[in-house]
Amino acid sequence: MDAIGLQTLQAELQDDIRVALDASDKATERFARGDEIAREACAHQLCRLYNAIEQLALRIAKAFENNIDDEQGWHSALLGRLSIAIPGVRPAFFPTPLKAPLRELRAFRHVFVHAYELEFDPAKLGLLLKYAKAVADQLPEAVTTFMDKVSKEQGLE
Repeated sequence: MDAIGLQTLQAELQDDIRVALDASDKATERFARGDEIAREACAHQLCRLYNAIEQLALRIAKAFENNIDDEQGWHSALLGRLSIAIPGVRPAFFPTPLKAPLRELRAFRHVFVHAYELEFDPAKLGLLLKYAKAVADQLPEAVTTFMDKVSKEQGLE
């Protein structure tokens, strides 16, 4: 990857972070209201957060591997793939402590999108908010660390 490609990727990832952080903040605000409509709004924002993270992950995978198969199961495969380093290609992106919260958020997004009828348990939403905050809080540092490693590995410092 050349310097311009790396700068472009970094700008796109920063925008994905902006969306993810906004969704995390809004999910927390909506949940605090405490009623059913607020829980639905919170759930929507949690899905929006995960969508932004998945978009960020797709950008990285496409930029370095250019091989995202659109098969069943690619959503979970993407998390696994970006949790490992590929020597000579790219470092790992997702730190190990984020893998479990990301799996939980992905699973929730799947249920939210595909369920015919849903009632949101405040306790479960509270746990998902905890996961969302953990991920959102670590995302900016994960991108910075990743981009620094890529720059160093590619000789673009």
